[in-house]
Amino acid sequence: MFKQKSENNNSQEIGRNFSKYAHTYDKHAQLQKLMAKKLASFLPKDTPEQILEIGCGTGLFTKYLLAKPVKKIFINDISPEMITCLSLKISLPPYSQIIHGNAELLKFQKVDMIAANAVFQWFKNPRIVLGRLNSYIKANGSLIFSTFGPSTLSELRKIAPLESPVLLISKSEWCKWIEEAGFTVHLSAKESHKTFFPNTLSLLKSLQQIGAAPTQMTSPKILRQLIKDYDDICLTQQGVHANWELLYFSAINKQ
Repeated sequence: MFKQKSENNNSQEIGRNFSKYAHTYDKHAQLQKLMAKKLASFLPKDTPEQILEIGCGTGLFTKYLLAKPVKKIFINDISPEMITCLSLKISLPPYSQIIHGNAELLKFQKVDMIAANAVFQWFKNPRIVLGRLNSYIKANGSLIFSTFGPSTLSELRKIAPLESPVLLISKSEWCKWIEEAGFTVHLSAKESHKTFFPNTLSLLKSLQQIGAAPTQMTSPKILRQLIKDYDDICLTQQGVHANWELLYFSAINKQ
């Protein structure tokens, strides 16, 4: 059984993983790029004056925000190396401010919009985070984010005796939590996506390169069996496939 992440997973471990693979992240983050493009269509027509992006990573979604005529943008990530990579490929304007740290624990000033691409699955207590984020958004401000749903890597999670580093919550549950946090869901969407890899080992390595490899990796013998079992189930002429459930949300602060 491929378990959900445990309470023992902490922000320092997540930050280290992302920092370790920051310089190769973009090469393997094709889904995150796709999600960033889709999430950009959720941006409000009237550009918010002040925006906070949490979990900016290497800037896959940041570039869409910077294309808007904003007056102030706060850019946050848990990994200093991710921020470094972002700064090397994007010329940050003078109205931007970098905030290092775990967004689940940080305090922010009020802004008109908070955005996050492929980040919320990393939160240990997303229901609590939603409530806290609501307090940082001005009245009638917005929250937009994308994340992964429970069908993500479903075959791997069925056969793998590993522990997932992320939480995979259903679209309906997210909508419930968003409303409970004081927002009104404005838009939501769910997409299914399939990717292919030469073999199961390359899939696991790709997950590792985006900081999302299963934690508590098991013995080489069991790992070899896992690879064999996954090849048996998912091997096609195109290679082994992996299924992903992509979720998108736009919500308005009801204050």
